[in-house]
Amino acid sequence: MKGKQRLRLSNIILLSMFTLILVTLVAVFIVIGVNLYSLERAFTESNDRLGAKAGEISSASIENEVTGRLMEMAGAQANIVDSNFMHFQTSVELLASDAPYLYEHADEFGRVAVDEPRAANDGKLVVHVTHSENTDVTDPAVIDELGLLGNESNTLISTHAGNPSMAKCYLATESGLMIEADRDSSDKLDENGAVEFYEPSKRPWYYETKEAGKTHFTNVTPEASGKRIGLMCGSPVTRNGEFMGVACAGMYLDDVDELVKSTELGEGGIACIVNNNGQLLFSSENEGELSITRENADFDLRNSENAELAALIKDALDGEESYRIIKVLDKDYCVAYAGMESVGWSIIIMLPEEVVQQPTAELLDALSIISEETEGDTMASIRNFSVILLLTGLLALAFAAGLAYYMSKMISSPVRGLTEKVSALQGDNLDFDWYPTKSYEIQTLAETFQSLTVRMKSYIEEVKQITAEKERIGAELSVATEIQANMLPRIFPPFPERTEFELYALMDPAKEVGGDFYDFFFVDDDHLALVVADVSGKGVPAALFMVIAKTLIKNRTLMGGTPAEILGDVNDQLCEGNEAELFVTVWMAIIDLTTGKGMAANAGHEHPALRRKDGSFELIEYKHSPAVATMEGLKFREHEFELLPGDVVFEYTDGVSEATNSNNELFGNDRLIKSLNSHESDSTDGLIDTVRKDIDAFVDGAPQFDDITMLCFEYKGK
Repeated sequence: MKGKQRLRLSNIILLSMFTLILVTLVAVFIVIGVNLYSLERAFTESNDRLGAKAGEISSASIENEVTGRLMEMAGAQANIVDSNFMHFQTSVELLASDAPYLYEHADEFGRVAVDEPRAANDGKLVVHVTHSENTDVTDPAVIDELGLLGNESNTLISTHAGNPSMAKCYLATESGLMIEADRDSSDKLDENGAVEFYEPSKRPWYYETKEAGKTHFTNVTPEASGKRIGLMCGSPVTRNGEFMGVACAGMYLDDVDELVKSTELGEGGIACIVNNNGQLLFSSENEGELSITRENADFDLRNSENAELAALIKDALDGEESYRIIKVLDKDYCVAYAGMESVGWSIIIMLPEEVVQQPTAELLDALSIISEETEGDTMASIRNFSVILLLTGLLALAFAAGLAYYMSKMISSPVRGLTEKVSALQGDNLDFDWYPTKSYEIQTLAETFQSLTVRMKSYIEEVKQITAEKERIGAELSVATEIQANMLPRIFPPFPERTEFELYALMDPAKEVGGDFYDFFFVDDDHLALVVADVSGKGVPAALFMVIAKTLIKNRTLMGGTPAEILGDVNDQLCEGNEAELFVTVWMAIIDLTTGKGMAANAGHEHPALRRKDGSFELIEYKHSPAVATMEGLKFREHEFELLPGDVVFEYTDGVSEATNSNNELFGNDRLIKSLNSHESDSTDGLIDTVRKDIDAFVDGAPQFDDITMLCFEYKGK
């Protein structure tokens, strides 16, 4: 289209969207501005009338009346919360009372099956069973106990259904069984759909109830997402005086939080609840020492620098129900409080003394009337605002829809034509003809594609001429070399934002591709995994085995577990179908960067070298485990270690110690340690560079028969 101006696609879209947004925003801002002004004026006039009326009425002290109201309110709110806890406790104790009868009259009951959690039951109130990792589910006694307790399924369902605030309820046994009624079946499954182990005996609700020997409420804890909080109530289950387990249920405290925040106290009033440890659980206050923040969540208010507040909290938690005046937040408050017998908490109701001293019932009635008028005016303004906003939104939506339809037709038409032309290219038909369009980008794309088809024809002819097997193999090996190199982390420093450590690694294959590899990655925010490994053999088979081994080790590590457990699982996977009988030696460590403590496993690999701060390198020798992939079912040893700031760990493959010169002499561990200790710099890359140069000088040009891999890690600490 010579001589004709084409519009850029980006300009078309930009212009359309800018117009649409500009028109919409202007309309919305005008409407919102007018209505907000009306709303503000209504509030101002109402508040003016309220102030004028309040000034006309004489004020008098109503402290005694407010005192009684505060005391009554505190007692009533405490009774509401306490009755909820007592009802919840009664439900748990009733559940616990059924189980002993089952144990003591086991011969009189049949055995009821209890299924494992299933993802299909998510959202349904069902009963399922999980168990501890140490529970032998094939043990006849465990099977019998599960069948016996299966008779409690209906009780669990009815207990849960009869308590709206209940999150879940269950029976946990000393044998490690966990029979649970809830709606969260998929939470018990791992990412592969397998049932995860659950250790009830390690949960506070279990061992605290066991220690207490009676019904026990746990401390308040947040759920996993952190959006809701709750607590657990457990009651011991016994058989003829013998402790058999715990009946327990969890409840969310949303109703308690809503009760506190919805308490009608008037201007400046504060309602809060403290637990038996003096910690603030719920508060209607958003600022100051009575607001709940991340910093004061665990603070015991009995230790507050405000002596009056500390004494108030102490008396409230002693079970008293009383009233007093104290100074909080630089203001005098009238305070009433009442205890909750079931959990040992206390609710505290506070009103500023200046509010208490305000005018009597006549003032309150007048304020109520004016408040209703203000509310009416406000609601009318809001309704008008809503109607206008809705109409404006509908008009804007209609305009946007029309404009979008027009733009889509204008943009999609040439694109659709281009798509049809491209779709016609099949088999040997690579001829591409295009008609001119006003869209600059579409026209450019079509011309580019047309040029591409011409080059493609030429390239096909050239490809047909490439028949040399040596070139094909060389190309494949080059790709394999690049793939293998790209699989290893090569950017250093790898985690520049982390200051707890310094890390550097190097892998130099003996052939185009090699069997050595190293890896490092975070298991979580505080744990770093280090891996150095050597696959038996050389070339492409070893490289393929190396890719599989590296992938399995990393994926299994991210699932959690110790180095010995990780290598055990990877060993079993690599043994499957390993007809080539390849194996891999592995040194693996997982380090807690916050403490320097770690666990390491050595599967037939070289001993690491360690240099303590201001010390010298020396080999850390300990008994190896067999190499990975030699036999299914192997158990791997591991050992604990601790690094201090300034300590350096150096690990390598046998390509370092077995580097050979022209006289068939090995570089050896002694030369390696000497090379490491000769390095004057503290940098990890400097250490590896020194060792590599010393190896090159030693072999003096002799062929490299094995891959050379080194990893150096310096722990700097927090």
